[in-house]
Amino acid sequence: MLIFHPQYRAYYKQASQEHRRKILHAVLLACGFMLIVIGGLTLLMLQEKRSEDAYIQSKIKQSTVNLSGDALGILNKTPVHARMMLISIGDINLKEKQLMLYLGVTLHYKPQQFASEPNFEIVNAVSNNTKLVKKHHNSDGSLDALYLARVEIEPYYMMPLYPTDVQLIALRIAAADMDSDYYIQVTDFQNFSPEIGDYALIKTGYVNQIESYPISFAEHNSSYFNQFSRAYLIYDHQNILSYLKNIQYVLLSLGLAVCSLLLNSRKRGPYLERFGLISGSVFALASNIFQINASIKPISAFSLIDLISVFTVVVIIGSFFTTLRSIKFADDDGCETAKSFDVAMFSVLATSSILFFIIIYLVL
Repeated sequence: MLIFHPQYRAYYKQASQEHRRKILHAVLLACGFMLIVIGGLTLLMLQEKRSEDAYIQSKIKQSTVNLSGDALGILNKTPVHARMMLISIGDINLKEKQLMLYLGVTLHYKPQQFASEPNFEIVNAVSNNTKLVKKHHNSDGSLDALYLARVEIEPYYMMPLYPTDVQLIALRIAAADMDSDYYIQVTDFQNFSPEIGDYALIKTGYVNQIESYPISFAEHNSSYFNQFSRAYLIYDHQNILSYLKNIQYVLLSLGLAVCSLLLNSRKRGPYLERFGLISGSVFALASNIFQINASIKPISAFSLIDLISVFTVVVIIGSFFTTLRSIKFADDDGCETAKSFDVAMFSVLATSSILFFIIIYLVL
């Protein structure tokens, strides 16, 4: 860094002992403060990351429930095996509430086992059109019925870590009639859809779970057990180009604020140009925040963008107060002392900024 350049080391040695002590104390204080800020923001991001991971794992892992002898619900039902195919999926748009999917579902069952013909529904979606397109009778008396369905789901988008977010798209399939004598059990899930924009598919699968509900009947407390199946896809938004694209003006804001400290390092002159650059960094930051808020739904929780904005504001304020202190050094001890202080603070803020964004990318 520039702090080790012989010219600026000479400037530092030319300053009085008192001013060298003040510069050293200011640099150490800035280093400690920036490490505390980076550590605190990183802990908040890790907490949100753990929460997101826990939510995803709760949706894609099998769960076991102990069934009592007098359990109501699933114990009296027969499974209907289902093979699901995702034919196409719309773009993940964090601004829109709906996500369009085109599905193929094949039900495999023996008709003589059921009082009525089995059918299904996507519980967490609105069906625009579901059509039986083909039936095939097997030699063992079983039947394969192929359905095509176009549905709109309202996914729970996990936006706090945008643009390093991981999105879970889940389809919950169940029997169309709750009082039926069967339940749907997924045996296979295939995805034939292409990648979604900036999101890369990292995992797909299905789970068959049993859930229990407390129920009071005839003055007795019991439990109702229900079986359901969930097919899921997990998409990752973390790639370096998408990451940089979404925070490009934040990086511009940091660059303007930090590099402004070098503006008067070669000559003594007015500091108005430096204040102008710092003011420009504020507008660049506000522009990026407005751009991101316009592309995603508003959320009440602290997001990654909020934490990045907090760090950027800290750097901008640091550049502002560095400029004020530099003017004081220039008046009291000359231009060379001010230059040495500017370069030292530039090194601290630039190194902290690089470290912060590398941590975000690697950790999240």
